[in-house]
Amino acid sequence: MVIIGLSTNKDTKTDADKMPRDYVTAVLQAGALPVILPMIEEDHPQYDELMDKAVSMVDGLIMTGGPDVNPDYYGEERLPFCGEILSERDKADMTLIRKAIAAKKPMLAICRGLQAVNVALGGTLYQDLDSQIKTNIMHQRTDKDYAHKVQVKKNSLLHDIVGKESFLVTSRHHQAAKKAAPGLVATAFSEDGVIEALEFENAYPGLLVQWHPENLAASHDPDHQALFDWLVRAAKKA
Repeated sequence: MVIIGLSTNKDTKTDADKMPRDYVTAVLQAGALPVILPMIEEDHPQYDELMDKAVSMVDGLIMTGGPDVNPDYYGEERLPFCGEILSERDKADMTLIRKAIAAKKPMLAICRGLQAVNVALGGTLYQDLDSQIKTNIMHQRTDKDYAHKVQVKKNSLLHDIVGKESFLVTSRHHQAAKKAAPGLVATAFSEDGVIEALEFENAYPGLLVQWHPENLAASHDPDHQALFDWLVRAAKKA
């Protein structure tokens, strides 16, 4: 059976690792076993060895949502509207991303996941869309419902997966990719030009999306479940 690793988040009030149920549901619906990867302490003496083991034991990886990425990682000063920073999560995500890519593990990166992959590979972020660009789209919604359309480039992995040039997505973020990292290409945009999907130019099996497909997949929307189905197929092939 295919095993899909899920990067975890931390509840800063209780210090407990946490995982929204919709991620688990979407992976199970795709026919794979979701494994929640623990948040390993930054100063653990076997940090690299444990991270290597985490990557080697899974067939694919989902980089999940969470708090803002520290702007130090992309060489910018922190702006007033940049949100909560969790250094332990930043280190864990950067390590998982680099080790997964080196091991050629298929990857689906969601919301913060897209941002973390872009930063790990040398890209930059808008720290706060409302204060940094002109837009009439409310990107930072609190619900899990459809919010706006995305336009998808033809001849892209995302287009191959969903078979559409436009479809509806959720929107629960206030940050987004600003400059795509070397080796990444934008393949979907919201109507205000914000990057909604990134892919690898070298055909590495990675898909990075800014919205939360797990919320809609859990509600049995086939367009969004298709992303998890693709990840499991890619993991089987790999």
